Amino acid sequence: MGLTAGEARIGDELGDVEPQSAPAPAASPHLGPGGTLTLPEALTLPEALTLPEEQRLTARNRILRAARTVLAERGLATRVEDVAAAAGIGRRTVFRHFASRDALLAAAITSSMQSYGDHIPRPATDQDVHAWLEVALPAIHRMNARHGRIYWEIAFAQGLDGELADVAETRKVARNQLVQQFTRMAWHAAGSQGQPPRWLTDTFAIHLSAFATEALVGDFGRTPEEAGQSAARALGAALATAVYEQGSRPTIRRDST
Repeated sequence: MGLTAGEARIGDELGDVEPQSAPAPAASPHLGPGGTLTLPEALTLPEALTLPEEQRLTARNRILRAARTVLAERGLATRVEDVAAAAGIGRRTVFRHFASRDALLAAAITSSMQSYGDHIPRPATDQDVHAWLEVALPAIHRMNARHGRIYWEIAFAQGLDGELADVAETRKVARNQLVQQFTRMAWHAAGSQGQPPRWLTDTFAIHLSAFATEALVGDFGRTPEEAGQSAARALGAALATAVYEQGSRPTIRRDST
């Protein structure tokens, strides 16, 4: 599977940042006017590159793409040798671009997180919120399945330090922000004002999670598409209940089945 444009930009930028004595916290994605989660301008690459720079970026992209594939299958057990084999290069070549195994894994995980929002559609003006959920939730569960075991492993891993500990904290913060933003979008698209109730945000958190994907795909043999469709129906029902409890008139479609 090839890199998206967003993955290429972020993977490349992360790889070329020089180490500093006190690394700045990773910037979080945010929902932009284009309809997807976007990244801060500070993380974009300059447009013009020299040929050696372009070749370096191409090599780093290849390594990061391979690392994401291996991480999805092996999680934190991923070794540099595994990534090198998946990329079709030597171990030494990996270390020309990344100072350590942890630096490689941290960059790969971060690039995956920051590209996550590229595939989440924003509800169009006057779009039926249930119709939007039916599109957005399968997209989310497909991404959860593609990212694999690394996401739930890093959520509960003990004893992480250095760059991997930083990535784990960034994942936690970014997930919280994503769930809050997604729930507010659904709440407002359903015609409600103010903040959604906490229980609704919790319900969205459950149905957006990689754990829900793994439970349905791994234990019940569902496809990510089917997992997303089930989540969309459940969240549509929860949203209708929350809107009703707030005294607003629901604007979402109710299925007769």
